[in-house]
Amino acid sequence: MSRDATTRLATCCMISFAVACIVLIPSTTQSVAGKNHRIDRRSVFQFKHNASERQLRMGAEKPSIVNDERDAPRTRPQLRTSKNYNVAFDPSKYVCGDPLVAECVNKTHIFKARVLSEFRRILKDSFEDNNYYRVNYNKPIFNGESELCRLKRADVKTLSWRDPPFNWNELGSYFPLNPLFKERNASCAVIASAGSLKGSRLGGFIDDHDIVMRFNHAPTKGFENDVGSKTTVRVVNSQVVTKAEFKLLTAKLFRHVSIAAWDPGKFDQSLDDWIKNPDFNLFENFKKYREKYPGSNFHLVDPRSIWRAWTALQDKTHTKIMQNPPTSGFIGLGLLLPACRYIDMVEYIPSSRMNGLCHYYDSEINSACTFGSWHPLAAEKLYVLSMNTADEFTTYQRGVVRISLGSSHDGC
Repeated sequence: MSRDATTRLATCCMISFAVACIVLIPSTTQSVAGKNHRIDRRSVFQFKHNASERQLRMGAEKPSIVNDERDAPRTRPQLRTSKNYNVAFDPSKYVCGDPLVAECVNKTHIFKARVLSEFRRILKDSFEDNNYYRVNYNKPIFNGESELCRLKRADVKTLSWRDPPFNWNELGSYFPLNPLFKERNASCAVIASAGSLKGSRLGGFIDDHDIVMRFNHAPTKGFENDVGSKTTVRVVNSQVVTKAEFKLLTAKLFRHVSIAAWDPGKFDQSLDDWIKNPDFNLFENFKKYREKYPGSNFHLVDPRSIWRAWTALQDKTHTKIMQNPPTSGFIGLGLLLPACRYIDMVEYIPSSRMNGLCHYYDSEINSACTFGSWHPLAAEKLYVLSMNTADEFTTYQRGVVRISLGSSHDGC
């Protein structure tokens, strides 16, 4: 057990007890307490594929591949033009470099219109609503509250050892004493893993921020010119924590950074029930990591606050959204709000560098990574755009959305 955990046990007299993106895939059977029962296993990396993008459906963490990596930059994202027809979209037609030139202004505006049209189309599309997470939502009376104020009120946060039941059980003894962020009034950057970061040359801009947030196992080594080298915090989902292939306990990219790990549980589920039945059992590797690196700043996100963020998203979206948890990016944005004076979200909204690549660091081709399939991603991105204070050129050519959090901007 870590030194800070031992100290907390002694000083607080805690009693120790033993505790223990994306479609549904077939149920599997596992034994619990000697009885067999069926469970649904999901993958946050699994997407609904489009054969025209040369994707292969797989049940593993890399659901789609391409035959030749050299093909990836030339494969264009697929946009829907009618109910049953997709067309390859060529964003390169809209690339420009001078915001003062009328032609560039026009290209940027047209590109923006195409992107927003796709997000809005996805929101209107019907989707399978299995309600695996037992979401129980009642639409509130609209009160004119801004999107920024509504997300702040969702209070996305990490768990504390002071929160019941962690103030008396074993798991709470592993929670770090330090907060996820010590900073206040910081400059913050949220770095998407989008394929459009390739060739962006935004590395220096990214590294100039006080807090740089990355996601899951997105690397920086070999990509520094485009994505920077600085990482202060990683937001990771429970599969990355749980599954051996991500090497949480040994990979260098998970060392010397703060970590916020999330698992959604069920809507309105108590923390006691979540501990007994998480989506993926992240608790054992969390404890192993904290034992191996006792000085680490590894936190667990409060699953109740994840669903509060989803509720904020649904409150401000005038159509029904996926009843699945938000993305790591939206959760990370919520976590950052108290720490920052502004947040730059880099390639969260696609720029004119948009290509068919899912990530900047591999050759997977999948437009769902940009526009959404399982997470309510289209709703998230429209929500973020409603808070954007950057101009169109910065947003759609440079790939940067800015959320200003000074008192003169948010009015909350």
